[in-house]
Amino acid sequence: MNVDIDASRRLARACRNYVTDLESALELVDSVDVVRGMGTLQSGIDLARKFSLKASGGEDSLEKSLLSHIAVVKEMRAYFQACIDRYESVDDDNANRLARHQVSGS
Repeated sequence: MNVDIDASRRLARACRNYVTDLESALELVDSVDVVRGMGTLQSGIDLARKFSLKASGGEDSLEKSLLSHIAVVKEMRAYFQACIDRYESVDDDNANRLARHQVSGS
């Protein structure tokens, strides 16, 4: 499948920017991974633990979701970068082939 080179460049840049945003959000997870203020009853303690695990360490935590998104977007960026690299390689090869041929001018 061929992807337009300009679109590939824009998409690779968008992926790079999005990864930066996701990594910034990941850095903030530590600030919400300890929930307090749910009281001293066991139900409050259990609820605080449950909410803490939603931030990090839990099965479906924000941290795991962000890491998963980062991995997928990095794969997408790698694909678009490969499209760019292939395009530039073919373009360079074509330019070199044309440079080896003498073009007569009338």
